[in-house]
Amino acid sequence: MIRRNFIRNSGVVLAGTTLMPRFLDGRFLMPEALLTLQDIDSEVLKKARQDILKIRKRDVEIKLLDSAGNPLKNAVVDVVQLKQAFLFGDCNPAMDELFRKYNGPSEKLHNYRRLFADVLNAVNSTCYWTERPRNNMAKTEEYQGEPYYEGFTDTVDWANANGLTVKGHPLFWPVDKAIPEWLKHYPYETQLKFLEVRLRDLVSRFKGKVKLWDAVNEMLWEPALKNLKLRYWPYLETMDNMVEYISFVLGICREENPDATYTLNDYGLEIPKKNELKTKEGVVVPFDMQRKRYIELIKRLSDNGMQPNAIGLQCHDGWMSFHDQMAFYDEMSKAGLPLHVTEFWAQVDHLQARGQRLAATNGDFTTETFQNSNAPKYTQEEIDNIQADYIVNYLTCAFSHPSIDAFFFWGFMDPAVVWKQGDSPSYELKAVYNKVRKLLNEDWKTNLSLTTDSNGIVRFNGFFGDYSLRYPLRSGKLYKSGVLFNVNKYQNYPLTLKASVI
Repeated sequence: MIRRNFIRNSGVVLAGTTLMPRFLDGRFLMPEALLTLQDIDSEVLKKARQDILKIRKRDVEIKLLDSAGNPLKNAVVDVVQLKQAFLFGDCNPAMDELFRKYNGPSEKLHNYRRLFADVLNAVNSTCYWTERPRNNMAKTEEYQGEPYYEGFTDTVDWANANGLTVKGHPLFWPVDKAIPEWLKHYPYETQLKFLEVRLRDLVSRFKGKVKLWDAVNEMLWEPALKNLKLRYWPYLETMDNMVEYISFVLGICREENPDATYTLNDYGLEIPKKNELKTKEGVVVPFDMQRKRYIELIKRLSDNGMQPNAIGLQCHDGWMSFHDQMAFYDEMSKAGLPLHVTEFWAQVDHLQARGQRLAATNGDFTTETFQNSNAPKYTQEEIDNIQADYIVNYLTCAFSHPSIDAFFFWGFMDPAVVWKQGDSPSYELKAVYNKVRKLLNEDWKTNLSLTTDSNGIVRFNGFFGDYSLRYPLRSGKLYKSGVLFNVNKYQNYPLTLKASVI
């Protein structure tokens, strides 16, 4: 079973869910708990919403002075949050493909990016060394001596111009399909030199523009570069070899840009303990073992003076209970580093397939049983709402956990926006788009109209992030000017701001 099929076919039973299907007018329906989703792990979700208010917000006190240094008294001001401190992002393959297809901007790409930025504040920009020639993904050096950064650069420049944080993905991926064929003809020592050139070139070229990188991708399942010829799946590399080459990568990256954030990134860790694989040698690989190996790897890298800045958890799941989700974060927090959800994937077919398996096979998740089942499909409206509610609740749990610092989808825009046929720039927004947009840009953002007191002070409780305090100009009530400030857990208050124009 290839790894993508493994990810897709790994089933997860929902805690506390009744698996008896219902029928209405002869039509198959999922269990009530699966249709509502808000009822699943209701206590976990209730606590999560409460915790968000505790760990993602704080009380703020600001004293506003006029241009002469006097308190600006009894003035109606607007507190406008411009950007959240927490990163919510998605990957860029679709926009990169549009850029390459038209060799530059197009009306469809413009609309795509506007919709993207209206919801999210970060973009995962792909920069594969190569990525299996039959896949239409961005490849930066498929042919030796012919680097191609145009698509990556376009995404990076667009994101920076529009206030989005860029993550580069990945600097090094030690899987056979991501290593250029030309590199494999050289001895290992020479391969390392080419890798060093790639790392230095990318990190230095985009210094100040890309501040977050997936430095090494999927090391827990793949061989070190020197063992690439031995590759099979799953491959359990030795801890010593992983520490050696990851330290090599991180060391070079930090020489070029010590101020960037470098993460490791891996998959399959969220899958329950009862699921397991076997290596070629017959070694059993339960998924809790991979969690432990990840934590051990971080400790070994730390002992070596070369730990990453954060741990990436791909989370390609579609039916994880929220109780298990939070327990997973708790366990991975033991590594002592911030956690990033890096490739959350809950697409329509993923959710529908798992939901059908639950009802039709009574929890038996074998591929054969599923293929032989006769469970009818949901209506499209049912799928859209199940997916939207699941994603909103999954996001809520992630945002409520104190160890999670970022959340990146792997394909949010695919189920969120339906494009008309062909190259038309026309589109239709789906339930996922509207519900996630409301969550991130209304429920989890602070926008207030307040009045300063006799000392020029305003007080409020706000989410962490970048703000503008907009005050009235004496020249007319309709005009306001803004002064920028930041809300974070370390800021001391009251914060004094001075109006530069009044």
